[in-house]
Amino acid sequence: MAGHARAGAWLLVAFLVPVTLAMHAFWNVPDPMMRQILMAFFMKNLAMLGGALLTSVIAPKRGQIPLLRLRLEARRAPQKGDTSI
Repeated sequence: MAGHARAGAWLLVAFLVPVTLAMHAFWNVPDPMMRQILMAFFMKNLAMLGGALLTSVIAPKRGQIPLLRLRLEARRAPQKGDTSI
């Protein structure tokens, strides 16, 4: 499942880079109101691009146990009769 997250994140990056540059080129628009609107869409796409890049880096590789599960197991309270302290 984690391999799918990483692959999906890279597909989003491959999609967002050209679409952001082609569809939201606010620097080419003379109308100030339209420029602000396109800049907002451009920044939104940059935020999504950053999230996809972050996901592609921190998503666990196939066969790895997610870090969150390891942290939860480390915080597990000792059970009655557990002498492994």
